[in-house]
Amino acid sequence: MDPVSYLFSAYLQSVHNEVYSSMTESMGTQLKAVVVEYEGSKIPFQHQLWQIRSSSVCANTSQNIAQHSECTMKAGRMFNEICQNLSANPSKDFRYIKSRNMYCNAAVTFKPVVAKLGASKEKSDLSLAKSACNAATIEAMGSHDPRVINQRDKACETYKQLKSRP
Repeated sequence: MDPVSYLFSAYLQSVHNEVYSSMTESMGTQLKAVVVEYEGSKIPFQHQLWQIRSSSVCANTSQNIAQHSECTMKAGRMFNEICQNLSANPSKDFRYIKSRNMYCNAAVTFKPVVAKLGASKEKSDLSLAKSACNAATIEAMGSHDPRVINQRDKACETYKQLKSRP
């Protein structure tokens, strides 16, 4: 290949790459992974086509419900705060407008996981009676002992009476 053809080919390749890069950036076709430091935590998420993929938000914490809940709740606050900041300082740059729309859309549509863990409540009389009936029924299975069968009948009768109360 002669030097002029080589130079022209390199120029065309450069122009092609620049046009392709510019188009993919403006359309947001490439999947991008982002990690943002917010309130002392790292909030990871992915976006493509200028839309945040909800399933990717805090995906690294999905195995621990308490951590995941905390992370997604922070992410929701972060999307809202970024939207407000971008809306308060307008710009005509297409990246700015696309980013603002992306974060504002996420602020409205993203649903964080809300998990509140605490001690279990005391069981009601009905729940206790049902458990006693179930346990007595299991114990009476295959048993011909009249005492065991009688205990089952009493426990289940107590449950039926509590269940029928308004």
